[in-house]
Amino acid sequence: MKKTLLAAALLAGFATAGVAQAETSVTLYGVVDSGYGYQNFKYNGPDGAGEMRQTKSGVRGDVNAGNRWGLRGSEDLGDGLRAIFTLEQGFNLGSGEFHSDRQWHRQSFLGLSSDDWGTFTIGRQYSAGSAFGVYRGPNGMSMGDNETVFGGVGVASADRVDNSFRYATPNLSGFNAILMYGTGTGTGGDTVGRYKGVGGDWEDYANRGNRVSVGLGYNNGPIGIGLSYDRQSNGDRDAITNWVISGAYDFEVIKLMLAFGQDRHGKLGWDPKVPAIFNLTIAPDLPNVNSVLEPGDHSFKANNYAVGLSAPVGGGSLYAGWSHSNSNLDDSDAWGRYAGNINTYQINYRYPLSKRTTVYAYGSYGTNLGYVRDLKGTEAGLGLTHAF
Repeated sequence: MKKTLLAAALLAGFATAGVAQAETSVTLYGVVDSGYGYQNFKYNGPDGAGEMRQTKSGVRGDVNAGNRWGLRGSEDLGDGLRAIFTLEQGFNLGSGEFHSDRQWHRQSFLGLSSDDWGTFTIGRQYSAGSAFGVYRGPNGMSMGDNETVFGGVGVASADRVDNSFRYATPNLSGFNAILMYGTGTGTGGDTVGRYKGVGGDWEDYANRGNRVSVGLGYNNGPIGIGLSYDRQSNGDRDAITNWVISGAYDFEVIKLMLAFGQDRHGKLGWDPKVPAIFNLTIAPDLPNVNSVLEPGDHSFKANNYAVGLSAPVGGGSLYAGWSHSNSNLDDSDAWGRYAGNINTYQINYRYPLSKRTTVYAYGSYGTNLGYVRDLKGTEAGLGLTHAF
């Protein structure tokens, strides 16, 4: 009898532990990506001052996917409500170094999620454009990356917003939306105050730097459409704005992807993919590419386009695409004859060895990179990605 009671107690304990485990979970996950890559940059300036070249080859990661590891947690609170969190860090696989001096620079947020009411989170997290960019072109492939043209918003780019509140609706017949507000880059957030000047009068000061990001998506069968709008305020300076609309249709034999967007007063989260040495030495009167695109005397404008095709080939996926950005940097009060319109051409092939492991090869070619006329780049490589 005592043995029977003991067995029953043990079974009850195991059952209780099983329920607890089902209600609360923490998952360790990550991606490792590495391979061999070759890059060549070439510049012939409009003044004929001489040719510049830079060639780089060797181990390269973060191409098919960004190297990362993270913790993802969830607790069942009942009635379809869950407490959730994510902490995610990127790293360089070749050197073992972190991508940033921040502990969780990719994502770090906490919130509540409901099947019926959607998800509300607070922290460092992806913008609406990152979530609704249905254009699935190359990811992280330098000149072939869509960020070369579109910046860090839209087109499935990895744009993250610090100190942000984010609400995502549940899926409603294929539709869902995101509303997001970031309260500034510092821990103090959106700062507004007053101080008494020398004459004894009160004067206002502000360090706003807030961010608004909204988006709407629709996915149903072969159709996917995404629309996003982002606005980054900069106190008394002109706010940087960006909007992107992208779409995709899967014809089964081939998938077509299109995107169009506009930048005003700058490019959010932009990486021009131009080596620093070119920024510094191309011409004495040509400021750093990034600094010229900051809000200021010259009101920067750009229109961005992308077209992509993908098709199943030999058990893998073949992609080819073109992206383009034209700006007003060729105005006489900006860069003038030093400016050009960006064009990039890319191709890649991905072959899954398993559900978690993929081999890939890629190549891309870009002209007028970073809007610098006659700055060209070529790259190619192959690699391996594993997700855990």
